[in-house]
Amino acid sequence: MSCPIRLHPLRKPKNHRLPIPRWQLSLAGTITHVFTTYIGIQKRSDDDASSKVQVQATSAIKTWLEAEDGPAASESFTMIDGAEKAESSIWVCYWLDGSTYHQALRRLSLASLFSGLPEKGRSSVGVWRESFATAIPRLETNYSGLDYLPGLAKLPGADTEEHELSAYWGAARDRIPDSAHDLFPRNMNGTRPNHIPTGFGQHLIGTNQHNLVHIRSGQFWENCGQQEADAYERKLEPTLHEGLQYLWEHPEETESMGVRYLRNEDNASSNGRPRKETCGVAFFSSLDRLEQWAKTHPSHLAIYRGALTHYKAFGDMRLLRTWHEVSVLKEGDAVFEYVNCAPETGVIQAVELEVKGSCESGNL
Repeated sequence: MSCPIRLHPLRKPKNHRLPIPRWQLSLAGTITHVFTTYIGIQKRSDDDASSKVQVQATSAIKTWLEAEDGPAASESFTMIDGAEKAESSIWVCYWLDGSTYHQALRRLSLASLFSGLPEKGRSSVGVWRESFATAIPRLETNYSGLDYLPGLAKLPGADTEEHELSAYWGAARDRIPDSAHDLFPRNMNGTRPNHIPTGFGQHLIGTNQHNLVHIRSGQFWENCGQQEADAYERKLEPTLHEGLQYLWEHPEETESMGVRYLRNEDNASSNGRPRKETCGVAFFSSLDRLEQWAKTHPSHLAIYRGALTHYKAFGDMRLLRTWHEVSVLKEGDAVFEYVNCAPETGVIQAVELEVKGSCESGNL
């Protein structure tokens, strides 16, 4: 069987040689999609009543995660920073089976979860989910090592394969199979909704425009020696944080949305030390807008140069692991849902959302 003709050439430069080995996700050929859901509990007050409501909501989410139709893989986070400026607990969940994914989300029912929380303190707590299905030909991944593989790589049966499409501008696009015949153009209808809801007291739901992009990009330095850990935390991490901050402070310029900086809480140290693993997550209006920020903006170029400096300093002894996963979504592949959330939460100010009900009236 012959392969489809490639209409758009690879952006890989002639005679390019990969300086550092890289790997990508490999799934069984029968897998057509992967399914992802982020779930968040947002607490905007420190009073006891709000804390109790947050604990009850967290317990409900954990029970949901452990059910038979729960995710095949999941991770838990606290939010370090983001546009929301609220204390948030967040989970990312992955499935391989579409029917199980849809069944689990029906059972989750954020409106019912919120309505079941104690009325006292509930007004200062929000719950949300951002869910999407990714067709495998519109997915790309990249891992710097095989000793730690998070995210989609935690799915049952997931494997990796070495590749050479890395370390040049346009490599991420080249790793997306459908890029051979699709440029994934940005939606020309704009990225701002006609009406931006208030968020507070509302139940909001909506979907995505064509070619919306999601990225999760992670850093893991739990296994690093003290010298390398110090180098990352004192030099590279502040640069990364500044880059993410630029994105959430300039959404109209970058066409980024839902930008969050998260710390992984799985297997947290018993001595109270924060786990040495973080990730940045975001949506972009198109792959082109993500590429433009990465290739041209000083905030990302500083991250890129800092990473190269770190790699050169520690060479083959380097134990910092970096990775990412990128999805280019078809129109309607995503569902965004927010209940009583701050107006800066997620994609509220960037995607057309329908007001489904009022939290005050109980009509969710």
